[in-house]
Amino acid sequence: MKNDTATAASAAPRYQPASNYVDDAFYGWLNEVSLDLDAVTTQRTGRPDAALAAEIERLLTVESRLLDQHAYAEWLDLYTPECAYWIPATRPAGDPRAQITLEFHDRRRLLDRVARLGTGLAYSQLPASRTARQLSGLEIWASPGRSDEWRVRCNFLMAESRAGKRRVLGGWYGFVVRRVGDALRLAFKQVNLLDPDEPQGNNSFFL
Repeated sequence: MKNDTATAASAAPRYQPASNYVDDAFYGWLNEVSLDLDAVTTQRTGRPDAALAAEIERLLTVESRLLDQHAYAEWLDLYTPECAYWIPATRPAGDPRAQITLEFHDRRRLLDRVARLGTGLAYSQLPASRTARQLSGLEIWASPGRSDEWRVRCNFLMAESRAGKRRVLGGWYGFVVRRVGDALRLAFKQVNLLDPDEPQGNNSFFL
């Protein structure tokens, strides 16, 4: 019995939550989603009904507000256990396995960043950035072959004020929204900046 317990313990991932869901198939899915989000098309199939569209819009509105409120733990609760947060360094986004990214995080890495920002001692956020986000141009369509998942694209503008300096960041967000039980959760967020290939300032907060 002791040997079985020791074997199970040694086989368990050292860090929790585990990141082993980020495998080649997961990267392949991210690339497929990324291409779909950025596709040039005038027609999106599988558009949701008005009630579902309003529910998804509320989710994204809350997601933005929680970031503006620095409520990072509550913000991360909006995400699925196996999720990804990606800021490409190119336009259009390339394969994160082969190209540099500005940020690419699984859930474990997001937990690390939330914990760090929650200390109030993150040097790059002393003082903390004050932000206000605005979303527009919302498009929602069903993920191919799924009845519990939708893809979303919208434009964003974000005003930031920190240490007496002000600036505006812009671009577009891509999301994957998934039904988990009775709630909608975010499985993926992609932040596509207007100028990802230009030198970036202090983007140490969540975009």
